[in-house]
Amino acid sequence: MPVRADQLMEMFRYLTDQDARKRELGADQVTDWSRSYSQEDGRLLAGILSISAACERDHAALEAQLNALLELGANGLSDLQSMAHLREIKLEALPNTLSEYVNDLLEEN
Repeated sequence: MPVRADQLMEMFRYLTDQDARKRELGADQVTDWSRSYSQEDGRLLAGILSISAACERDHAALEAQLNALLELGANGLSDLQSMAHLREIKLEALPNTLSEYVNDLLEEN
C-alpha cells in the first residue's frame, strides 16, 4: 500500500522537529514503512534524513536516522546523491559506532 501525501508530510514534520525525540520517532517510522515507498518518495526521505543527520546533535536521533537510511538503501530507495549531506558530518565528534555507520552508508552507495 503506497504512503499517502499527508502521511509523508507528517513524517517530514517529525524528521525536522526541534525535539530530538520526535526526530528519532520520525526516523523510526521511516524504517517501519520502508517497503511502502515509491522510488521518488524513498529518495526524498533519504535526502531529508541525510540533511537531518548532518545537523543532528542527539546521538539516539542520529542512530535512528542512519538506520532509516540503511533500510531505505537496502530496499533500493536511496543513492549517493540523496545521502550527500552525510559527508558534512564530523566523524571525529561521534562515538566510534556511529562514525562507522556513516562510513558504511557512504561506501554502500
